[in-house]
Amino acid sequence: MPTKYSDPVRSISPEILSRLEMISDHITPLPGGMGRRVDNVPDPRLSKLQDPTGDTVAYYEHIASVRDRGTGKFYVAFRETGDALFARSRDMEKYPEWVMKMPQKHKERMIFVYQVYRHPKDAPILRSHEDWLSPIQNELLFDTIVYFLSKSDVITPDQMRGIL
Repeated sequence: MPTKYSDPVRSISPEILSRLEMISDHITPLPGGMGRRVDNVPDPRLSKLQDPTGDTVAYYEHIASVRDRGTGKFYVAFRETGDALFARSRDMEKYPEWVMKMPQKHKERMIFVYQVYRHPKDAPILRSHEDWLSPIQNELLFDTIVYFLSKSDVITPDQMRGIL
C-alpha cells in the first residue's frame, strides 16, 4: 500500500523503500556527461574544461547510485555541473561570474534520477548519459527513490521538491 509523504504530497512504496540500498554517494564526473561547447565563443566562467584550449565541457556529475535488492536494478542520481549552469545562463552581463559562483545560484542546478539499463563500459561510444541511462517511467518507483535519496542526505528537501 503506497504511503503519502507531506511535502510535496506524493506516494511512496514502503516495500520498494525497504529494498533500496546506497551503493555510492561519491561525486564524480558522469560517464557520457561530457559535451562540446555550445558555440565557439570562449566563456571565461567555465572552470572545469577537460582541456582549457579545447571545447569539451563536463555537464553532469554523479551524486548517488542506488540498488534495488529485490529486482537487482540500479538507479543513478546526477546533477548539472556549475559549468552546465553557466552554459544555460549564456548572457554574461545578466549572469556575471560572481553571481554564478554564489552558493544560492548553485542550488538551481538541476538534479535527475535515471535507471541504468546497461553498464557504461558496455556502450560502444558514450555520446550522452542516455547511452546507458533512461528516465524512470514508473512514478511510484521514481518518487520512492527520490524520497530515499532525501532521507539518505544525498539531496535536500528543497532539491527533492525541485525534482518532483
